[in-house]
Amino acid sequence: MAKIDITRTHSLGVDEVKTKINNLASEIEQKYSLKSSWVDDTSLSITGTGIKKGSISFTGKEVKVDIDLSFAVSMLKGKIEQKINDVLDKELK
Repeated sequence: MAKIDITRTHSLGVDEVKTKINNLASEIEQKYSLKSSWVDDTSLSITGTGIKKGSISFTGKEVKVDIDLSFAVSMLKGKIEQKINDVLDKELK
């Protein structure tokens, strides 16, 4: 099993960071046929084929992406991780 674990700092307000996380979720949903839903005010759950468990969460200073990939898609870890990093770079400027 492959794990994607990314933490980024930010200096955004709550509403703005939620918008940025929604943008990230939307891009990875479209690219990898995933689904996401807000679990609470600061955490989004990611589900789909090849995802054992996934979440995007934030605090006042950090955005954290945790995704456990199934063995079947573990070969795509690098591509998925790069896509997430690219979107985070764009969204958290």
